[in-house]
Amino acid sequence: MKRIIALFITLSLVCMLVACGEKAGNSSVASDSQQTTVSDQTSTPESDTTASEGDNGSSATPAQALLADFRERMNTATDVNAEELANALLENEVIQFAPAVMPVEPGFLNGFSSEISGFSEGVMFGPMIGTIPFIGYIFVLDDGTDVETFKQQLKDNADLRWNICTQADELVCDSVGNVVFFNMSPLSFEE
Repeated sequence: MKRIIALFITLSLVCMLVACGEKAGNSSVASDSQQTTVSDQTSTPESDTTASEGDNGSSATPAQALLADFRERMNTATDVNAEELANALLENEVIQFAPAVMPVEPGFLNGFSSEISGFSEGVMFGPMIGTIPFIGYIFVLDDGTDVETFKQQLKDNADLRWNICTQADELVCDSVGNVVFFNMSPLSFEE
């Protein structure tokens, strides 16, 4: 009986590795582009223009569309609540999944390799299904926290492959005042 169980576990692990290996093989182009898609705003000069013009995204990537939406909302906001802002961003037409928003506290956060601190209010937003390579955060920074240092902390500790068998293609991190937008996502939700 122990041999049968051991054989079953071994076969399960092999199937899992094959599935993960196949997905990783398909995203080899994405991992090569990983170095060019991490920036303060967006990944390419063309997308900087798209995002900064406030295009909510017909040709922009999901992260760029959400960044443009974030900037637009922050420019008209009088009082910022991270959870309300995240919920508003999830109403963007680029979101093609059932979303969830969850408050977070300083410490180890999903998608990062070390502890993140320096914020007084934070929320994580993303899909309810964990296999979609998308995760976003809104952080309202503590008084005295340097915005540029905080953004660099996020970029330095971000892990585009935080989820088993999935990998984000793009990382976008920007701020308006003391509010920081962070997103890791695929270049498109279409396969």
